Amino acid sequence: MNASLRNYFPYLLPLLLIFSRSLADITIVLISLLFLYHSYKNIGWHWVKEKWFCFALIFTIYCLIINSAMSIEPTETFAYSLFFIRWPIFAMALSYWILNDIQLLKKFFVSMTIVLIFIIFDTWWQFFFDKDIFGFEKLNEVRLTGPFSSPHVGMWLAKLAMLPPLFLILYNKYKLKQQNNYLIYSFFIISTSLFLTVFITGERMSLLLTLASIFIVFMGFIFAKLFAFRKITILLLISCIAILFFGYSFPDTTQRAFFSAFEKILNWRSSDYGLVWQSAYDVWMQSPIFGVGLHKYREACENLGIYGTSYLQAIGPGVCFHPHNISLQLLSETGLIGFILFYIMVSLLAFSSLKNYYREKLWLSFALVFNIIFTCFLPIASGTSFFANKYGAIIWLLIGVMLATNRLFAKDD
Repeated sequence: MNASLRNYFPYLLPLLLIFSRSLADITIVLISLLFLYHSYKNIGWHWVKEKWFCFALIFTIYCLIINSAMSIEPTETFAYSLFFIRWPIFAMALSYWILNDIQLLKKFFVSMTIVLIFIIFDTWWQFFFDKDIFGFEKLNEVRLTGPFSSPHVGMWLAKLAMLPPLFLILYNKYKLKQQNNYLIYSFFIISTSLFLTVFITGERMSLLLTLASIFIVFMGFIFAKLFAFRKITILLLISCIAILFFGYSFPDTTQRAFFSAFEKILNWRSSDYGLVWQSAYDVWMQSPIFGVGLHKYREACENLGIYGTSYLQAIGPGVCFHPHNISLQLLSETGLIGFILFYIMVSLLAFSSLKNYYREKLWLSFALVFNIIFTCFLPIASGTSFFANKYGAIIWLLIGVMLATNRLFAKDD
């Protein structure tokens, strides 16, 4: 990738990775291969020695050798295992090459912010006019798709909206004052707008995840002593009034977003989510140590013979499609060993990413980085298949940008 193209590439990343599954996968594979060549020719292989990446390699090797051998379909599992390593390499490529200086990172954040504003605008347009500006219709009266063909816009927003605030880490290093009213007011306006946007999508887990993320960043502001108690009270009251007024004005959306979510939580075992998780547990119990094979969940679930003849004709929605939970997917597909190796990788990633902010007591920066890791790898969250191309692209984009931000922060010390 020549220098001129690389200068414009950060602007293109959000477009290449968010809106098309095939384009995202092509982009990630291409970047990963080019980065390996760039490492060979220019910067060397020191990045391979990062502890979290070493465990990503160990996890991959385990899947290639042991998990594949124990899989119900060894050849397919081997192929999927081989391709897993593209995700960590892609994250390293962003950190060490694509976004490795402040100007490139700024370009990415500008582009990402514009894309997020567009997605939010398009989602509200669909909410009020039943179709988005491209003609995509609502899934139903209480589920939106925004500019996508499937109803995942809430989950994408819940995760991608965490990217632009990362720039505060570098901003905080030089310009952030103790009482920056502009930043504080912006936080409440953006948080309220994001919450309401995810609220109208009808995605319950995304709404809970958004609320948790806002709370984590809010606590970062508190520990950084950027809020006076009186100011907090007034702004929280205004935000709550706005949310309550909107919820009262659209009762069907409120029923879907809030009351049905509480009902699911209180009656988890008998809910459709409970059925999906029970089927995932049963799949795990077929091979608790080594798993049934990476990406072989559907076949293993169907082979049980108690949840339907296929995921298309299952006894409940989502059953035998995928476990809708990262922990259950790792346990069922890679077994207890794969689960442990993966979360050792996550723990090392978290430790290496957070230690500098903790040591310097930069609590807002700590909260922002912790929020990325929390958003990507929360073990109990329900969501899309973790190894799906589209979902994986967003997860490892988050990790890569976080790593790039961490490196620039450390580089300037």
